[in-house]
Amino acid sequence: MSNEPALRVPDAAWEASFTRLSTALPARFAAHHEGYRRIKPSFTPLVVSPVAARYMWDTTRTCLARLRARASRALADGSGSSLDGLGYPPDEASWLASMHTPASLDIAGCFARADFVLGPDGPRLVEINVGPTVGGIGILDRYAEVVDDLPGAADLFRSTSQTVHLPRPAGPWGRALRRLADVPQGGRRPRIVLAVTDEEADIPIPHDAAHYLTAQGFDATVARTSDISFDGSRAVVGEQCVDLVYGCFTYDEVITPRYRTFVDTALACHARGGPVYVAPPVFGLLGNKAMLVEGEQSADGPVGVAATRPVTPAALSWARAERERLVLKPAIGYGGRGVVIGRAVSADVWDERLGAALARPHVLQDYVAPSSLDLPAPDGRAPFEVGIGCLFVDGHFAGFLARGVPAGTGGIANVHQGAFFAPAACESLDVHTPAGLAVSGSEGL
Repeated sequence: MSNEPALRVPDAAWEASFTRLSTALPARFAAHHEGYRRIKPSFTPLVVSPVAARYMWDTTRTCLARLRARASRALADGSGSSLDGLGYPPDEASWLASMHTPASLDIAGCFARADFVLGPDGPRLVEINVGPTVGGIGILDRYAEVVDDLPGAADLFRSTSQTVHLPRPAGPWGRALRRLADVPQGGRRPRIVLAVTDEEADIPIPHDAAHYLTAQGFDATVARTSDISFDGSRAVVGEQCVDLVYGCFTYDEVITPRYRTFVDTALACHARGGPVYVAPPVFGLLGNKAMLVEGEQSADGPVGVAATRPVTPAALSWARAERERLVLKPAIGYGGRGVVIGRAVSADVWDERLGAALARPHVLQDYVAPSSLDLPAPDGRAPFEVGIGCLFVDGHFAGFLARGVPAGTGGIANVHQGAFFAPAACESLDVHTPAGLAVSGSEGL
C-alpha cells in the first residue's frame, strides 16, 4: 500500500457544499420511495485511491475463489457431515448438501460484497456477504442519479482522473442475470420477479433494483412470495410467466419454514426446466464467517483478510485475556446482529457473550482499528470511521459502498444499525474473473 489515503472527499467545492447536500440528498431519495426515510444516504460521495481500490478488488476475488473451493469440498460427500462445525443443524446441512452442483455454486456466488475496514496498515477484509440481497444494487444507481441532478454535479470529480465515476452496478447485474437466464444481450426482454418477504415489501431496495433492471432491458417486478405460483416448469406472477425468480432473502429468512417451502418449490420448478432461481441457499455457506477460519495449510491466513478463529472451550481463556483486540461474530448472521467488539464492552459482558457463543458456532476475529477520516458534516468537519464494501457481480467489479459511524462511538458500520452510507468512486477496474472462478492455492483457506 502507498502512503496515499485510501479514501478522501472529492474536492474542496463539494466539501463546502455539504450542508446543502446533506439536506437535499435524503429528501430526493425519499421523493422516489418513502422507505428511504428509514436509512441514511447522508455522506457526500467519496473517492477510493487507485492502489486501495486494486488491493480490495484483488483480495475480494481471491477470497471468493478460495471460499468456493472450500465450499465445494465441504459439500462433496453429499451428507452434510462436513458442515457440522459451521453452525448448521443436521437437517439444514443435508438440505444444503443436496444442492451441491457446479451450477448451484456458480449461481450462489454470482453476487457478493466483501466488507473492508480501513485500518492503519491498509484495508482488511472482515467478512463477505454473499447472495441476492447484498451490494446495495438499486441504492447505488439511485444515488448516482440523484447526485447527477444536483447543481454542480458535472464538476463532481474535476480534481481527479476523467475515468473516476460513481458506481452504477445495474449494468453488470443485468448482464449477469441475462447469462443465468441464457438470454443474450440485445435479445428479447427477459421477465424477472424479485421475490420479497412480507416484512420487506415496502423497503426501497428491491423496487429501485426493479427500476434499474427495467432500464437494462428487463421486464422487472417486485412481488411477495404469496403472489408467485409454480406450475410444472412455469413460474407465474400477474398471469405472466417469468424467466428468472430472484429471491431477495438473507439466509436466516430462507430457512424460515414459509420461505424455505417457497425456495424448495422454485428450485423444483427449475429442475423441471423452469426459470433459474437466484440464488440457491448454498450462498449462505459462502458467506459463513467460519469459512474464513485459517486453514491448516495457511497458518497466517489469506493475505488481506483479518485473522479469524473458531470459538471453542479451549479458546475462552485466551479470548478473555485478548478482549481488546478481538471481535466476536456469529458464524451465520447478517446486518451486524450479534457482533460484539471486545474493547467496546466490559470484561464481564465479554465473558458472558463468549460463554453464550458456545451454543452455536461463532468466530473470533482480530479487531482492525479503523482509521479516522475527517469528513464534512452539517456543523463542520467531523471524524468518522468508514468501512468499504467491494461489490462483486459475476466476476466483475461493480463498485464500492462506503458506510460510516462517528469516530469513537464504538459503533458497527452497518446501515441496519444506523450507519450513514454513500457510494465511493474509483478509477475503472475492468478485470474479469470468469464464472466458476478459481485461483492457485485455493485449498489453503
